[in-house]
Amino acid sequence: MRNRAAALIVPVAEATDRPVVTPVVVPEKVGGVDQPGAVQPGRPVAPRPILREFTDVPDTTGEMACPNCGTLNPADRAFCRKCGRSLRADQAAEKSRRRWRLSWPKGRGRLRRLLAILAILLLVAALVWAGVTYGPRAVDAVRDRLATPELITPSRVTASSSAKGHDASLVSDGLNNRFWEPGRESQPWVELTFGKPIRVLSVIVTGGVSPEQQEYARQGRPSDVRLEMWTPDGTVTEKDLHLVDHAGAQTFDLAVGDVSRMRLTVVSGYGLTAGKVPAIAEVEVFRRP
Repeated sequence: MRNRAAALIVPVAEATDRPVVTPVVVPEKVGGVDQPGAVQPGRPVAPRPILREFTDVPDTTGEMACPNCGTLNPADRAFCRKCGRSLRADQAAEKSRRRWRLSWPKGRGRLRRLLAILAILLLVAALVWAGVTYGPRAVDAVRDRLATPELITPSRVTASSSAKGHDASLVSDGLNNRFWEPGRESQPWVELTFGKPIRVLSVIVTGGVSPEQQEYARQGRPSDVRLEMWTPDGTVTEKDLHLVDHAGAQTFDLAVGDVSRMRLTVVSGYGLTAGKVPAIAEVEVFRRP
């Protein structure tokens, strides 16, 4: 038993005292020179920028300068990015000026200059021809609209035939209860002659024997009337007039100039039965003063 117990015991060295380290004292001055003391940590210094060359610099060749401040702006901008002024107004004005500017052909070629002169002369000649041809018509049209029509009394009235007591002069007596009654013939006519040529603006025809509806149907009435107008040189202007079958005056606008003679021929009529003939109560001619 003792031997087993002795085998279990681990031998331990005897404890000894550790040597005490003596602290080193730093002298304040060595040889009369101050030792460096504590310092603050250094401030960080920003790194110096590295200059690089960029190859993706935007192209400014398409930019436009603002007419107000001179700042370059992209071509698709409508207002200056610095002063805010519109950039489109000046461009539109410049395009308009360029569009209407007459430029002389460049170059010294005689042929091009000759063609340009001929084109200008043709344009002037066309304008003069249009003014001479259509100018009087345009002036007459304006005067016709501005003028107040004036009733004119013919100097003479004749007819192809007339019944007793109803001669042709009654169509211009100013009374619509007296009428011209032609004889029994095909297409009778009544003609008005004026003392001097006039410009006819309108003609008013009152068909039948009376403006009263009951008396109106008592005799025949004109339906289709052919109007012929002569000028002093013999030129004839024809108009086809159609009258509706009712009592009262019917107006027709004409605007024909230099009329010296006028004839109304009754081509067809209403109620032409039992020997009735187309009667006309009044024919009124209005001229331009």
